[in-house]
Parts: sequence; structure tokens; C-alpha cells
Amino acid sequence: MKMYRVLLVMLVIVAVACSNERETPKGYKFTLARKGDGNVPGPGKFLIMDLMFKDDKDSVWYNNKDREMPEIIQVRDTASMATEEGLDEVFRMLSKGDSVVMNISAQTLFEKTWQQPVPPNVDGKTMFTFIMKVNDVIDSAAVMALQQELIAKQNEKMLAQQREQLAKDTVLIDNYLKQKNIVAQKTASGLRYVITKTGKGKNAMVGQTVKIDYTGYLLSGKYFDTSIEAVAKANNLFEAGRGYTPFELQVGTSPVIAGWHEIMQLMNKGSKVTVYIPSTLAYGNRKRSEDIVENSILVFDMEMVDVK
Repeated sequence: MKMYRVLLVMLVIVAVACSNERETPKGYKFTLARKGDGNVPGPGKFLIMDLMFKDDKDSVWYNNKDREMPEIIQVRDTASMATEEGLDEVFRMLSKGDSVVMNISAQTLFEKTWQQPVPPNVDGKTMFTFIMKVNDVIDSAAVMALQQELIAKQNEKMLAQQREQLAKDTVLIDNYLKQKNIVAQKTASGLRYVITKTGKGKNAMVGQTVKIDYTGYLLSGKYFDTSIEAVAKANNLFEAGRGYTPFELQVGTSPVIAGWHEIMQLMNKGSKVTVYIPSTLAYGNRKRSEDIVENSILVFDMEMVDVK
């Protein structure tokens, strides 16, 4: 009797699974794990989804939740149906509230759906599992509003992270200055700087071209760059053929870190400074090199060689 019940439960599970199996026009199968409202959106509508996919070793390749942003998929016009394969076909068949699971080979996924070669390190027979949930179906106007809302939230989050990081950097810089008995001037943005030589004339202004000699290092004393050949040779930074000359750039517009643009406007021709730049005014949470890792505080000895 007990065995009969077990078999009955198994048959019910198999029957439910079979009844929830769907197939695209080109024969790709997927399972409807949860049925939504059944109102399949027409061309031009947008699916607001959670989407995750992994390979057959359970290694997750993508999950939209990792970046705290929904996946936004547009249902394309009917003229596109002839070229759609696999996932693209499934998107067209979904409705609000649907949750689906689809297994698809790497070859089909990359070559037919994404129209690109299978990566060299991936076997074309590898099976990928896609797990998708449609949270909403909206029109183009609603998508624009949603995107603006998401951008605002991301900007707010980024600013909060920057404020938090700046507070940490400020403590580290101020403790360093205290330990070294260095008295530095401060700016509202978080820069700390010491004028080691006064120059002549007006401070450099946005739009002016200047020439700067510099040496960059970390609070640890590790040097990472310089425009001065003697300093490069003394600190194992020398690169043959580089041509060590003052760096020429335009204040306010050249592609250098924000801390540089700020300190240059506090310098005039002939002046020298040592500036302590928090990571939020440098490269932030980006890794720039083996020395300049995420959230690195940078120190520069700088000389304003010329102001044009």
C-alpha cells in the first residue's frame, strides 16, 4: 500500500511536469514552473524580469540580482520572428507572473540566439539552464520612467558609498599626517595638501594648459609613477624610450583624476605641492594596476613648471 502511494505521487509529479512543458515554434522546449496571467504581450511591450543562467557544473554565468537591476527585454516586431531562436522565441511566449526553466546547449545559445562564436573554453554540447521570472509587462513610456528611477537609485547608492569611503580615507590620511607631524591644508572635497614652494602669478584656471612634473606614490611609500627620470631610476620605475618630460595637460578637461584638476587650480607657475588624494577623487573602487588597487589613496609631489 505504501509503495502504491509513492508510485502515485511520482506519477502525479511527472504528469504535472509534462502538462507544464511548452515548446517554441522551432521546437525548443521549456518548463512553465509557475503560470502567470496568460496575457501574452504584443510587439513593443517590455518584460521586466529576473533572469539567471548557469552551466551544467552549477557555475552561475549571470544573475541580474547581482547588479540589483531588473532585466528588461523588449518583445520585438513580428518581422523578427523568422530569425529568432531559442530564448528569443521563449520571451515572445511569456506573460506577467510566468516563471520558466529552460535548458539550452551552448552551441544553440551562442551561435543561434546570440549570433556569436562559442567561447574557446566552452564545449558546444554544454547545457545551460535559464531560470526566468516575469515580474511585469510595461510599455515604452513606463520603461523610460523605470530606467530614470533605476538610474536615480544607482546614483544615490553610489554617492552614499563615496561618502562612506571618503570618511574612511580621511581618517587614514589624517592619521598618516599626524604620525609624520605634517601640517596640511584641507579642501571641502577631502584633499589634503602642503605647499612646499610658492610660485609666482595667478593660480591656474580651468581651460589653461599647464606643464606638471610629478611623482606619485602610496601612503606606504611605494612609488608607482613619475615624470622625472632621476626619480624613476632611483625607484625602479625607469622605462627606456619613455621620454621623461613635464606632463602637459589642460586644467578641467584633460582625462586625469579629479584630485589633479582640483589641486592644479591651487597652484601657480613655479609652485610645488605635496597632495594627498582620497580614493574618491582618484580611481575609486577601480583597480588601476598591481600597485593602485581598489580604493587606493594617492600621494603626489607636483611642480607647476609652466602655465600657458
